[in-house]
Amino acid sequence: MKNNLQDIRKNQIMNAAQAVVVNKGYDQSRMDDIVDKAKLSKGAIYWYYKSKKEVYLSLIDYWFDEYSAGILKNLDKKDSASKQLKSLFEYFVDQFYKNPDTFKIMVEFWRTSGLDSDFNEKLQSIYSQFLEYIIDIIKDGINNGEFKKVNPRITALSILINIEGIHWFTLFDKSGVEAHEYINTISNFILNGLKKKSDT
Repeated sequence: MKNNLQDIRKNQIMNAAQAVVVNKGYDQSRMDDIVDKAKLSKGAIYWYYKSKKEVYLSLIDYWFDEYSAGILKNLDKKDSASKQLKSLFEYFVDQFYKNPDTFKIMVEFWRTSGLDSDFNEKLQSIYSQFLEYIIDIIKDGINNGEFKKVNPRITALSILINIEGIHWFTLFDKSGVEAHEYINTISNFILNGLKKKSDT
C-alpha cells in the first residue's frame, strides 16, 4: 500500500513538472510552481525530491521507463527486424500526436544539457541505451540474412537521428509536411537501403 501511494505521488509530481516546464521552460520554472500544479504540500514534494533539478532529471527517467515499456510491448509480436524498425518509427510518431509536450520538453532539455553536465550525462545515458537497442535489431537482421552487411552502430545512429527529427515538428508547424509523412518517407527510405535485394 505504501509503495502504491509513493507511485501515485511521484506520478502526480512528474505530471505537474511536465506541465510547468512546457509553459515556463526549465530556467523560469520553480519548485513552487510544481507544488501548485501537483496540488501537494511543499513538504510532500521535498520528501521525494530535494530540488527542481532533481525533479526534472527524474522526469527523464520517468519518460524513458514509460517509452521503453511501450516500445517493448509494441515490438514483441513483430517477427522480422524490418518490421521491428518500422514499428519503432510508427510508435514514436504515434506518441508525438498523443503527447507532443514530451517532445517539446526534450528540446528544452537538450538546450539545458549544453549548460549542465548532469543533464548531459543523463541524456547521454538514455540515448546510449536506446541506441544499443536499435543496434541489436539491426544485428538480428544481418544475422538472419534480412539486411545487408552494414555497420550496425552507424546505421542505428542514423535511425536514431531521423527519429529525433520528429522534434522539429514541435518547433515549426508550417513546414508543409506532417510528422507522419516525414516518418513514413524516411523509414521506407532507410529500410529499402537496409534490405537485401531479392534474387530475380
